[in-house]
Amino acid sequence: MGTLEVAAKPVFAKSDTEWLVRTRQEHAHSPGAPEFTLVFPGFELSAEDVLSHVAATCATTPSIKFCLRSAVIVPELGASRFNVFLVPDEGFGAIVRLHDRLHVGPLADCLRPEMPYIPHLTIASVGDFNVARRIKAKLNGFDLGIDGRIEALEVHERQAGSAKCIATVPLRHHSFFV
Repeated sequence: MGTLEVAAKPVFAKSDTEWLVRTRQEHAHSPGAPEFTLVFPGFELSAEDVLSHVAATCATTPSIKFCLRSAVIVPELGASRFNVFLVPDEGFGAIVRLHDRLHVGPLADCLRPEMPYIPHLTIASVGDFNVARRIKAKLNGFDLGIDGRIEALEVHERQAGSAKCIATVPLRHHSFFV
């Protein structure tokens, strides 16, 4: 059995998704669609407890709109690497509050107190700070504005470096009749 993690795979316009995937593959060597990791792996937990908690959290959380407008550099703890993150201006608080609601009950021990949670999509991961600075400067040189939505959370089981989605749980949708 591996460890569990919780992520949100945002929905973007097709052209934004294609650009994000290409850029992440080039600079972060990370295949696939970008995601916000909300609960990091590292603890062996009961899948049933985690799924139940995620479902209860999602049932009271409306979908989240956000806009990525800037890039920041964050050093990776314990490694000689520098990550370039795209961070949301709009939607930042809603994602932080979702992160906080997930880290109670069975997921309370998964909180990483050694670093603050910054909602982000990793766009680059490099060993040279000056390379990270150039990537960040290039991204921030544009009038960046990538709109997205979080409509569901995924629970992944991570084993030997790879993650497999074991459940997708939709967030609550707004309704005029509920």
